[in-house]
Amino acid sequence: MTKKIIISRFNNIAAILHNSKIQEIILTQNSYQVNDIYLGIVEKIFSGINAAFVKLGKNGKSGFIHISDIKHLKKNRHTNNVNDILSINQLLLVQIIKEPTMHKGPRLTTNINLSGRYIALMPFCNTIYTSYKIYDQNERIYLNSLAILLKPSTMGLIVRSSAQGAPIKAIIEDLCSLKKQWSFIEKVALSSSFPCLIYKEKDLIKRIVRDNYDHDVNNIIIDSEGGLKQIEHHLNQWNCVEPVKVQMHKTHECILQQFNVKQTILKALKAHVKLASGGHLIIESHEALTVIDVNSGSFNKSDSSKETILRTNFYAAIEIAHQLKIRNINGVIIIDFIDMLSQQDQLQLLEHFNKLLKLDNAKPQIVQLSELGLVELTRRRRGQSLQEIFYSKSHAYLSLQNYTELRLDHQITERKELHNFLLNKSIKSLFFSKKFTKSVRLRKKYFENRKNLNYQDFFYLNEKNITYFLNIRKNYIVPFLVYSEIFTKT
Repeated sequence: MTKKIIISRFNNIAAILHNSKIQEIILTQNSYQVNDIYLGIVEKIFSGINAAFVKLGKNGKSGFIHISDIKHLKKNRHTNNVNDILSINQLLLVQIIKEPTMHKGPRLTTNINLSGRYIALMPFCNTIYTSYKIYDQNERIYLNSLAILLKPSTMGLIVRSSAQGAPIKAIIEDLCSLKKQWSFIEKVALSSSFPCLIYKEKDLIKRIVRDNYDHDVNNIIIDSEGGLKQIEHHLNQWNCVEPVKVQMHKTHECILQQFNVKQTILKALKAHVKLASGGHLIIESHEALTVIDVNSGSFNKSDSSKETILRTNFYAAIEIAHQLKIRNINGVIIIDFIDMLSQQDQLQLLEHFNKLLKLDNAKPQIVQLSELGLVELTRRRRGQSLQEIFYSKSHAYLSLQNYTELRLDHQITERKELHNFLLNKSIKSLFFSKKFTKSVRLRKKYFENRKNLNYQDFFYLNEKNITYFLNIRKNYIVPFLVYSEIFTKT
């Protein structure tokens, strides 16, 4: 299996390809993002649900924090009331663990977590955790013993799965880098006005190499010479000795266009998805629920109706597992497969679907197959879905003129040239659409008073080209007393 990483530094978009097929799209956003650290102020406290809202800045949504995410602030282990821990206008150093939705703010925690290549540093937690993905018991014991020796006092460590087989020197350097990073965050927090952003992970290249690079990656392609040097620097810094080819995209065609990243994003923003078998999916995403409907369409290759339904559902399961990763669909997901009367076929489909979901890092869990034949599952939410990112315009890729078609269909508006001549910014409603480039000498002027209107001063030009002032029912409205100086009176 060949695995590639495509990075567009200019657009802050990366894609991971398996056998030339895009499996995941990664973006950096301008708004709230997982792992961002803020110095916030407690705005509201709700004792009924043991939670609070934290103001993170002058603008934007307030973050939500539950009592379970503020453990280290508890005075004793038996404190179970949020009012005993937090108070209004209290300062909190918080980190985003879940990005906001359309109507909800981000989920916060006070247990700060700084991620490195091999370990993660927890400044407010005095424990050691080892990744569950490290299956070798001897390796787990070795890494846990090493973490005990390296752990700073009053701080905690998480040993990541990438630490398997890593040199001790690389792990120590990774820890030293995280300690310097935390020292910098402390200094910024002490010297900043609140509420404000303290730390944001804007470097897409560092994030990709740290979180997505492994021994399966054969090639990394980037469209920036500076980014190429940065990748090589991070690979050397973290002692990534696996053979990998790092190259720069040199053709005139956009890297996102050449590797079909743009086309994949466009298709992922549409509800209709075609299946290779001839059927299709309808995917409707809402804030907390996504509904997927499977339709057989023109698929009718088998003589047996039962076999046709089972094959169509199998093809649909493969595509659904792929769409969940590409679109980053989160929360509760309900799938309406084509009805199958045989219980054996239902179990066979669930077993096949469950194997596909195990390849997803977001850990989807099948809850049940309901009596109505609906498959219910959940998928862990961390980042925003692709639709939420582009709907809220929180990514700079939307602002590029060549890619305006990435907006959702209901957001597309016709581009019109601006002909309105703004004469006075203090006027809120201005419907004057004529632009004067030089003075106009008027031969005829007529004034007319009308008592039934609020504004009595009107100004008329010649009969062939009449301009109405202060007449609400007409196309062009301009206060005569304010703008009469534009014209040269005769």
